[in-house]
Amino acid sequence: MTSQLNLNALRVFVQVAESGSFTAAAQVLDLPTSNVSRYVAQLERQIGQRLLERSSRQLRLTSVGQGLFDTVQPWWGALKQAEQDLLDQRTRLSGRLRICIPSEAGPFLLAGVLADFAAQHPELELHCQTNLEGPGVLAQDFDLALLMCRGALPDSSLVVQELCSFDCQVVAAPALIQQYGMPTSLEELEHLPCITTDTALDGQAWQFVLPDGRFQILNVPSRFRVNSGLLAGAGAVKGLGFAMLAQQGCEKEIKQGRLVSVPLPLPPAPLRLVLAYTHRRHLSNSARALIEYLKAQDDISALPGLSEQ
Repeated sequence: MTSQLNLNALRVFVQVAESGSFTAAAQVLDLPTSNVSRYVAQLERQIGQRLLERSSRQLRLTSVGQGLFDTVQPWWGALKQAEQDLLDQRTRLSGRLRICIPSEAGPFLLAGVLADFAAQHPELELHCQTNLEGPGVLAQDFDLALLMCRGALPDSSLVVQELCSFDCQVVAAPALIQQYGMPTSLEELEHLPCITTDTALDGQAWQFVLPDGRFQILNVPSRFRVNSGLLAGAGAVKGLGFAMLAQQGCEKEIKQGRLVSVPLPLPPAPLRLVLAYTHRRHLSNSARALIEYLKAQDDISALPGLSEQ
């Protein structure tokens, strides 16, 4: 017998003994039956004795084969269990994962998804806060932040992955259009009452997409500054100013004639829901698992309408 047995041949031999046939073992191992037979024959040559009695009706271990099986099978079973334990450790999430989501749209879009993720990983502590601070929130020791943004994020130290985006449009109440007329250029909006954000979207809610893909920021006058799409929409319906809203959120009001879409030469920049974390932060297995879970979802792109809350 040679000094070193082929481990693959041993693995195949154990499976043949457990399965009772070359064909059944081949199915378990996902190998051609001829390869299974070849491995067993190789092992018999190395040992110098027959391990299996072959007949047309059954396959039977010889005394040498039985002794080898009794020795190797517990060791091989323990090895397979160790492999499974390692795989389980990679998929069994534990510890604490701190994330931040947008305070208005975040719960509406992500509540069910995050609850499902937490339910699938009972050993994980998921700490979820709502905030509208933007990228600066990552300075507060969050592992991940889900941000609503428009245009380019100013912090280049972030790793950003987009989950979904929402087309936007400029709208106004019919009474406001009657009072000021329908603007046809961006420059006109700089002299008309508009609704914009206070701190959300970095205070730069009014952005448009240039033909080359860059963004044009518009500084608009406003006496109604809100960190909420719902508040902006309500203000627009009341005629407080022109507003840039997600199309999904104001479709009903446009159909009802309570808001009017304002056609402009450049399209408004879409709202984007993005995952963000810093280059400096080591991502835990839990954070990576949540990222992949969120990216696999296809039901987080429906925003609430102005009348749905």
